[in-house]
Amino acid sequence: MLYPLVPFNHKEPVKPDMLPSGHPVHPKIKILFGVYSLGRMKSIWGEDCYEFKLERWIHERGKIKHEPSYKFLSFGAGPRICLGKETSFIQMKVVASTLIYNYRIHLLEEAPVVPTLSIVLHFENGQMTMISMRWE
Repeated sequence: MLYPLVPFNHKEPVKPDMLPSGHPVHPKIKILFGVYSLGRMKSIWGEDCYEFKLERWIHERGKIKHEPSYKFLSFGAGPRICLGKETSFIQMKVVASTLIYNYRIHLLEEAPVVPTLSIVLHFENGQMTMISMRWE
């Protein structure tokens, strides 16, 4: 996901722990990680990590590919996964299919996409598009 809703997150252990790198982590020490940056790591997504490609998520036969939640952290992972994840996916599918069915959406190429870093990630000037009714 190139533009996750929440661009960064944090975790802190309840008891002393050790990172896979060997660094100790003590309670009350917060570890910040950038979900926005993780979505752009070549070591995770490959050389084309800056491109949005539906092929990453859909098999050749049209079925959805499973990607581990630890690789795609927008909804968290493990025992602390977002409770609303499944509901979000259902809503996303309903909205996307309704828009695709009823409208033609054309992105304006000349409009730059400039994210504004805040608690909730959004575009500085919105995503410039032209929308027309599909059935007219």
